[in-house]
Amino acid sequence: MRPLRPSASVLAAILMVALTAFGRVKPQPVDAESLLIEYFRILESSNPEEELNRWTSSKSEPELAAIPIVVGNGLLNQIEGNALTDSAHYNAYMSAIGLIEKGVKAIEKSGVNDALYLITVDAGLVPVRYILANAYDKVYKYVEADSAYVRTAREIERDFGYDSEEFVFWTNQCAESLQRKNKNYEKSISLLLPAKEAALHSPEVSDSTACEYLISLAQKYQRSGNHNEAKHLAHEAEMRMGKNHHLIFCVSNTLGELYWIEGNHDTGYSYFKKAEANAPSLGEFFVAGVNSANILRQTGFVELAETTLLALEKYLTSSELGVDDIFNYYESLGVLYTFSNPEKSAEYFRKAEKCIDWVTYPEVIRHILNSQVYPNEGNSFKIISALDRAEAVFNMLIGDEPRLLNELLMQKGYYLMEVRDYITARKYLETAYLRMLDYAPGDPQLLIVLRHLARLDEIEGEDIRRGYYLDELLRNAKLHGESSNAYLDAIADRLHFHLQLRNLDGTKYNLAIYRKQRPNDFDTNCYEYRLKLLEGKFSEAEKMLDSLDDIFPKERSHINLMRQRFYASRQSPKITGVATDVFSDYRSELMRQLLFMSNNERRNMDKELRTRRDEIIFAIKFAPELSQLALDYSLFSKGLLFHTQAEILELLADNDSARMEIAKIHGIKAELTRAINSADKELAHSLQQAIDSRERYLIDDYLNREKFNLRFGRYNTATLLTGMSPTAQMIDYVEYVDAGKSSLGCFIIEHGQPIIFVELGESGNHDKNQISKMIWTRLRPYLKHNRRIYFSTDGILNTMPIEFAEDEDGVPMCEKYDLHRVFHLSDIHMSEVIGNRVEAIGVADHNSPNGEARGLDDGYRGNWNDLAGVETELYRIAESLDGISEYHRAFNDEATEAYVKSLSGQPITTLHISTHGFYRGENELTKAFNDTTDFDHNIARRLLMGNRTSASGLVMRNGNLSWKAETITEDEDNILTSEEVETLTFPKLNLTVLSACETGLGELSADGVWGLQRAFRIAGSGSLICSLRQVKDNGAADFMAEFYRQAATGKSVHDAFYNARKELLSHDPANKEVWSSFILIE
Repeated sequence: MRPLRPSASVLAAILMVALTAFGRVKPQPVDAESLLIEYFRILESSNPEEELNRWTSSKSEPELAAIPIVVGNGLLNQIEGNALTDSAHYNAYMSAIGLIEKGVKAIEKSGVNDALYLITVDAGLVPVRYILANAYDKVYKYVEADSAYVRTAREIERDFGYDSEEFVFWTNQCAESLQRKNKNYEKSISLLLPAKEAALHSPEVSDSTACEYLISLAQKYQRSGNHNEAKHLAHEAEMRMGKNHHLIFCVSNTLGELYWIEGNHDTGYSYFKKAEANAPSLGEFFVAGVNSANILRQTGFVELAETTLLALEKYLTSSELGVDDIFNYYESLGVLYTFSNPEKSAEYFRKAEKCIDWVTYPEVIRHILNSQVYPNEGNSFKIISALDRAEAVFNMLIGDEPRLLNELLMQKGYYLMEVRDYITARKYLETAYLRMLDYAPGDPQLLIVLRHLARLDEIEGEDIRRGYYLDELLRNAKLHGESSNAYLDAIADRLHFHLQLRNLDGTKYNLAIYRKQRPNDFDTNCYEYRLKLLEGKFSEAEKMLDSLDDIFPKERSHINLMRQRFYASRQSPKITGVATDVFSDYRSELMRQLLFMSNNERRNMDKELRTRRDEIIFAIKFAPELSQLALDYSLFSKGLLFHTQAEILELLADNDSARMEIAKIHGIKAELTRAINSADKELAHSLQQAIDSRERYLIDDYLNREKFNLRFGRYNTATLLTGMSPTAQMIDYVEYVDAGKSSLGCFIIEHGQPIIFVELGESGNHDKNQISKMIWTRLRPYLKHNRRIYFSTDGILNTMPIEFAEDEDGVPMCEKYDLHRVFHLSDIHMSEVIGNRVEAIGVADHNSPNGEARGLDDGYRGNWNDLAGVETELYRIAESLDGISEYHRAFNDEATEAYVKSLSGQPITTLHISTHGFYRGENELTKAFNDTTDFDHNIARRLLMGNRTSASGLVMRNGNLSWKAETITEDEDNILTSEEVETLTFPKLNLTVLSACETGLGELSADGVWGLQRAFRIAGSGSLICSLRQVKDNGAADFMAEFYRQAATGKSVHDAFYNARKELLSHDPANKEVWSSFILIE
């Protein structure tokens, strides 16, 4: 292709014009324009080859070396097209670059440094290697480009001197080019620093060049978080900007940003107005106006900010404005109206989004924060979803914007703390803090992260570390001035700390400072009230509570909680007058929050639920009439998270769109399992975020909240009593904290009778047998033989078969009373029969390949040995059910995880699984993770890397291989976990039988047992037979055969279960523990 000859007017563009000519020029630089004009003249001559040979023979060595550079660069600038998507264009680009590289190599070989520089009338001096670096950038060869920019700066220093204007100017140009594409501010700073002394002190450097250099370095320090150095350099630039409007604009804009970020809005605003007045173009004037409006909004002058922005609207159609200018304008209006007019705010954010494809990725993230995070204040769960998206954009597309990344880390840490995910919150906040250690003292981001870390330590009881963070916070905040909000907020945090430590002197000192600046605030009055308590002035404190009611009616909920805790501390019966309102407010707020949480996040509510319940249980001692309210707390909190999930799924069952979304969530959960199995920590984290976000929006998009609240209203004492049979008696067990000790108690509930609370004693100082005897001994006066007794366990009682405890005559409680263990007292239903379709699944061979089952030894269903009794068990079940129910068996090679999942949706009435079961808590997983010889090491490693802190499930055929594997690449690992069971659906399932060890165990919480118990309930099982200990293989087979023999006669599951135990015990009383291995939960 013969290139067209460029006109003289485009020659400057070819040679990277946009550069300003300046002072001293190295002698004998190559005249690039003359070379290029001559070259194109020769190409158009009648005999170009002969002319070219004659022409080159007349040139000096530097000129000969420069010819391919000039020509290559000229060609490069004439090629139009995408080098990434069009191979022809890419080849043309590379040919042009080849010419430039050839010239550079010739210059290096000649050793004539003059040839390293070209000169044009318009562009001035241009380093050859800078041209090459630009060329590399055009074809995305960034490593080579960066190396060329760095080398250009070094060669300029060598050839012109470290104190020269050329060195300062070109170092700045190279640094700008280097950071423009990848935002690597640290690398740019290291390139700029050698020229700093010359810019500040060399008489050979003009003020304009020094000013441009200094403001460039200041901006890079600003972006990398060192605001102190950035401000110092910007003021140095200010002294050199003279009357040049462009420089005044740039310097003033930068100083405005720096002071604004510091919180010094008055100074920042004055600099923005100065930038606006000196804007050299409409575009820059427009930018300065938007910045000024943002400052006004930040400082509370919202109406003036609105007026300023709307006055700029007339310029939106100007061709001088860039798309990013229009984006920032609409974005600013969206932020302005966020709280005052949400509809108008959303409208402006939508207008901004029309421009979003043309703005930088940091601006995209800022848009996510502005439009989806801050407007959702009060809904932490929606905010976390938005932050997940912002974090994903940052990680994929940016990677190096220090302050923006730190803001994301802080925000994510704060809102994770709000949803009680304290472990993950600490990871985010500590990462942010470590990244800020080189920040300037008093930096606003540093203040925020210190405050959040101190609050996290308060929650977790880490007073020493909390004190350190609060000291750092106060020291940094004081730099803003002792009347600043930053300092007063730090004083408030310190005051709160001293009150909790009961440090009277520290409290008085900090309160005096706080009171002086904020005399009438609600917080000030609360601190005054707490000081009265600390001083023991209780009557004055109570009067203050009364006055707070009148002065701050909008804070009624907060004041009621303070009043409840005051009466509790004084053990005053007056607590009854306020406790019901506190519960009502707490219940309403908690229900609102639960609807925005993912299933995973709801688990973090456990500690708070127990604390609130225990406060009222404690108060029963001096206010017995609170027994019913305490039971309300227990009924509400026990099973709360299960009920929330179950009610949501039921309400969404008829919504096709919701069902499709649920199917997608289940698909992502399967991907998560595979990511954990392959030990891909980053992918597992990303998928868990996706699951959490989709679950939050599933509720927001599809759930009818009124219907949900109506259905959820049944979990209370009044509804329980209304539907209760006169022939029934109920016991709601609770494990609670009393004076720092773990204790047991229970509520006795009878139709038409007041609720009775019975203290059963401490749980921490007795073994399980002693606890069982203690419970029934203390309950004896309240129990009635002619009643059906339903009981729901809590805490440690979830791990104990208390129904099999014996009285002093050796009679089991389950024979002495008609006992029914239930998941929750509000979920009681009549015991079903096993139904007409039984599916039995069993794995006997856990150690040989498929198709090679061998002779098996008997063992316990808790070790990964073989289970000889399983096959016998399944045959005996088949014999018992012959002709009674439809029965299907899947044994050994058929008994895989995939087969169990294939049953989902089928009308099975009883599901029986005989294999190994397991439960591993966090301590067990951590121990195995740290011991490479531990049998559980590899699975513990995979689970903990996937952020799983406990595991329960069933080992299917070949699951033992997956258990021990470092990573798993197959879709199914044949370890059926409780998380996977939750995604299954069994619409007709009356009963699940888990004939395996420890299948009733799991993580204990206010919600019951998080494990297979809960998982099969979510999957649809009405009742569950499971074990709380290791089970002898042949004993399990005998028990199950007898249970199904009893059930085949038409008995209910309850009657068949207890009759089977009684029958086996009468024939073999020596194996009492074996016949007590399984429990029935209805």
